[in-house]
Amino acid sequence: MSDRKPVADGIVTRRRLLRASAAATVLGVAGCSQQGETTSTPSTDTTEPATDTADQTTQEPAADLSEPVEPVPEESRCAVCNMYAADYAEWNAQATHENGDRKYFCSPGCLTAYHATPGHFDDAHEGAKPAYAWARDYDSREYVDATSAAFVLEETAAHIDAPMGENPVPFESEQAAQGYVDQYESLTREDVVGLSAFDVALARRFRADSLPETDQKDVLQPVSVPSDAECTVCNMLPANSPAWNAQASHEDGERAHFCSPGCLVAYYADPGHFIDGREQSDIVGVWTHGPEREELLDATMASFVLDTNAERTGGPMMGNPLAYADETDAASYVDEYDDLGSEDVVRLQEITREDAASYRGSFL
Repeated sequence: MSDRKPVADGIVTRRRLLRASAAATVLGVAGCSQQGETTSTPSTDTTEPATDTADQTTQEPAADLSEPVEPVPEESRCAVCNMYAADYAEWNAQATHENGDRKYFCSPGCLTAYHATPGHFDDAHEGAKPAYAWARDYDSREYVDATSAAFVLEETAAHIDAPMGENPVPFESEQAAQGYVDQYESLTREDVVGLSAFDVALARRFRADSLPETDQKDVLQPVSVPSDAECTVCNMLPANSPAWNAQASHEDGERAHFCSPGCLVAYYADPGHFIDGREQSDIVGVWTHGPEREELLDATMASFVLDTNAERTGGPMMGNPLAYADETDAASYVDEYDDLGSEDVVRLQEITREDAASYRGSFL
C-alpha cells in the first residue's frame, strides 16, 4: 500500500448525513412571526407560507435583473415565510425571473425552498426556475451568485445565528465552504452542494413546514437497487449482490449503482472515467455494504480496510476494500494479519486512483 497520512482528528468522523424523515419534519422550521422574530417553537401568531404574491414580488423594469438590489426594500416580504427580508441584512437573499419579477427571502433556507418549486409559492412561475439568484456569503456577508455558490448543509442551529434556525450556509467558493466544514465532526465535503441540488426533498430538511410533501427520493438517502440496474464500473447487476452492493447519488438526482465496494471506490476516485463530465464534486451521497452488514452504511462515515488479498476479502470481482461503520472494528481486522497495518485503514476521501486500481485496475 502507498504511504499516507493518518486521518486528521475531527475530519469526517461520526458524520450525520442521513437524517430520519421524522427528525427533518420536527426540526425543519421554527416559528415565523409577522414581526420577523424567530422562535424555537411554533407560536399562535406564526404566519402561513406566503400565497399572496403582491407583497413578495416587485416588478422593476428599470432594474438590472442580473444584479441584486441593495438595500433591500423595507416593505419586501420573504416569498416563502412572509417575514421582512430587510430585517435580516446578513442573511437575506434574492432571485429574479425573466419576466421582471424579483423575489426576496429572509434567509438561504427560504431561497432554496423557493428554488426547489417556485410554482408552490407563485402560480405565475410554475415550472420556471429563477433566471438569477443571490445569497449572502457567510464570511463577507456580501451578495454572491447563488447559482455558483457552495452551500453547506448545516442542520445544527447552534452553529449559526440565522433566521428560521437551520439553514444551508452559502459560501462564494467551495474552498471556503470546506474550511467551514472542517470545523465540525458532524460535517464532511459531501455536505457541500450547489443550488441545483435542492429539490423539494432536500429543501424540506430546512423548510418542511413551507413545502409540500413529496415522493421524490432525497439525493442524500439511499434507494432500493433496481433489479435491472447495471454496475457503473463493471456492468454486473448490483441487485444480485445484496450483501456487497453500493451506490452514489449526484446533485442532479442521478444515481450510480455498484456491485461491490471495489467498484464504488474506482468510481469515486475517478467518476469522469466512467461517465463523461462527472466529477467527484458532483457526488453528494455514498453508501455501501460492509462485512456481515445487511443494511447500507454511509460510506463517508465508514473506515475502509485496503486489503488486496482477494482470498480474504472475497465478494464480487474477487477483491474489495472492506467498509466498517466503526473504526475499532476495522482496526481489529487489521490486527489479525501481519501484512496489514494502521495505514491501511482510511476514509473514502483518502482512497486514491492508485488504491482503486489495485481492485479494479482493468476498468481504470
